[in-house]
Amino acid sequence: MQGLIINNSRLEFLRPALERWVECIDRFNQTLGDAEAPYWHGAQANLSLLSAAAWQAEMVTLQHHQSNKQRDEGEREGRCDLYIANRDEAAYLQASQRWPRIARLDLHNALQETATLARQVAAPSQLKVAALFASPWKAGQHASPEELQDLVDDLQKHTACAIAWYFPYAYRKLHNEAGHYHPGVALLLKQA
Repeated sequence: MQGLIINNSRLEFLRPALERWVECIDRFNQTLGDAEAPYWHGAQANLSLLSAAAWQAEMVTLQHHQSNKQRDEGEREGRCDLYIANRDEAAYLQASQRWPRIARLDLHNALQETATLARQVAAPSQLKVAALFASPWKAGQHASPEELQDLVDDLQKHTACAIAWYFPYAYRKLHNEAGHYHPGVALLLKQA
C-alpha cells in the first residue's frame, strides 16, 4: 500500500523524489532482506533514503547543509537537515521522526514542532519545509489490511502540505526485539 498527495504547489517539484523514495525502500529490502527496515533507524536514516531518491530523480541534495538560521535575536550559522534542489527550485528541510501506535496516529503536535524548527533553517525568502517521518507500530501482531487502510485514512486528515506513505507487503510482519510490528513509513511535509 503506497500513496502520495501534494496539496501545496510550492512542493510539487518534490514529486519525482517522493515517487522514487518508495523505490529506495524497496532496494534496501531487496539488498538486506526482510529482517531489517530502513525506517526504524530514525530521521537521518530516512533522510538518506529521501536524498538518494532525489538524486535518482535528477535533483541534488546536501545533508547537514550549512545555512543561516533565523532566530529572534538575529541570524547565526547553523545547519538544515537536507537541502534539496532542481534547476529551478530548492527547499531547506528540517526533519524529525516519531513512532506512534497504529491506532493513535496523532501527529499534529509533532508536525507543528518540526515546522517551528524549520522556520529557522534558512532566510525568510527561502522555502523551508518540515519533514516528519512516522513509523507506526503495533504490539503483539501485525496490522491487518483494514488497520492499514484506517491508518492511511488518518494520515490524510493531517494538515500537511504533502503526504507520502509506503506499507510494503514484505514488511507487514516485520517486528523488533520488543515484539512491535512496524508495517511501513509515512512522510508528512509542511511548508514552514
